[in-house]
Amino acid sequence: MLYGIYGSHTPETCPIYVAKYARVFVEIAELDPGELAETYGIRRIEAQYHSALEHTFLWIVDADRPHDIERFAIDTGLASFNMLEIVPVHSFAETVARLRDAHGL
Repeated sequence: MLYGIYGSHTPETCPIYVAKYARVFVEIAELDPGELAETYGIRRIEAQYHSALEHTFLWIVDADRPHDIERFAIDTGLASFNMLEIVPVHSFAETVARLRDAHGL
């Protein structure tokens, strides 16, 4: 299942300015995909988008359970300086298919 991880932080905790938080992002980028799957049930990180000046980001992950994503965020330190929302998401094509089915289109 796909989940969106919506995150935001303050300018005072921005990884652009704070090396210890930058290190968190670098360490996440270097994680082995097999380890992510085995430890956190995250099969794939589909996309990662960041808006530096708004101090926000959106990651899309394919994972088994939102609680495992929560554990990933805590264990890696991502949650230590970001407010996070983990929500199920669907592709646009899936949404259109559901709409067609629901409305007989």
